[in-house]
Amino acid sequence: MKIVLLGFGGWISNPLYGQTSLLVLNDNSGEYILLDAGEGVLRNMFECGFSEIRKLKAVVITHSHGDHVLGIPTLVQFAKTVKSKIVIVGLRETIDAVVQILKAVSVSNYECCIEPVAVSPGDVLEVGGFRVRFAEVEHTIPGLAVRVEDSGSGRCLVYTGDTSYSEQIVRLSRDCSVLLHEASFLESESTLAKSLGHSTLSDCLRTAVEARNRFVIPLHFGLAEVKIDIDSLPQDITILYPSKCLSIDI
Repeated sequence: MKIVLLGFGGWISNPLYGQTSLLVLNDNSGEYILLDAGEGVLRNMFECGFSEIRKLKAVVITHSHGDHVLGIPTLVQFAKTVKSKIVIVGLRETIDAVVQILKAVSVSNYECCIEPVAVSPGDVLEVGGFRVRFAEVEHTIPGLAVRVEDSGSGRCLVYTGDTSYSEQIVRLSRDCSVLLHEASFLESESTLAKSLGHSTLSDCLRTAVEARNRFVIPLHFGLAEVKIDIDSLPQDITILYPSKCLSIDI
């Protein structure tokens, strides 16, 4: 089981970061699932060495904000050219929003190339050799956090999508080795972050401590670069600073 970061920025961030999305790769089959699909996601997949869209078993969308969904039309258009189908997983309202975007940008005959799968918090989905679990997040619109478990080994990771600190995410993340948690705001902006359904690095680390995660990857950076004081990190937690195409074995 492997994670590949395709991007780690928010909607408004340094464009070189790319918008937050990641692939989870099945070591045995070579197949993968995609968690969120912001602008440029197909280009980023190619740049990181994942151009075979037939191996893409599902796209899990955490919520319908543009930096998480605006890459879908290009993925669907590409799937049409190679006669493939994309499974799109998310809340019912998120899937409805994706369909409206496809219509708005005139993606013709999109029905042939998407398979919508609506899920709710608490659901479990088997796809691509993974067991995927979902929990509700604390954000400005309905959204999901995602736990991906290797069906064979039980190894797991959690990706929060956009959220402020949430006990539901702590429960979802319990004892996974890797937590990928948004950290959009500076510590000085913690009140603003919470009001907008976002997190600071402290929120990210608090979740990791309570959920007993070993490795933490902060994501969804804003315009200000996240600063990490290594000396103040909680004991037994390692922060992995994100970079494009970063690959991590779990």
